[in-house]
Amino acid sequence: MTPDRPDPESDPGRGRRLALDVGSVRIGVALSDPDGILASPLETVAAAVDGSDVSRVVELIEENFVVEVVVGLPVALRGNHTASTAAALDFYEDLGEELPDLPIRLVDERMSTMAATQAFQASGVSAKKGRKRIDQAAA
Repeated sequence: MTPDRPDPESDPGRGRRLALDVGSVRIGVALSDPDGILASPLETVAAAVDGSDVSRVVELIEENFVVEVVVGLPVALRGNHTASTAAALDFYEDLGEELPDLPIRLVDERMSTMAATQAFQASGVSAKKGRKRIDQAAA
């Protein structure tokens, strides 16, 4: 597992980052600007056991000339692992096997989905109606 922040020597520098919020049903995908500062929702990929979800994310990485991937690691508030943690770690490993030369980091995502849900509710979008957009924003 790599740290939340890249080591200055392994930082790929300027370029787009792809962020993933891996869930059991959906994978929220966000893409940064070329400077890696601002991320915007890109797509929601259906989670799949046949590997098609990993294939789609690889396509998005290649289409957008991504220099680094950030995978959210969902852990409980006290820091212990959950079933969601295992799913994110599995996806992280599968993606690493497909793209061994691309930097992929795990980042503690505690509260990211909750923060995205609250932001959408504040703007008048219900959690149920905005579920796919919430997953993208959480990424």
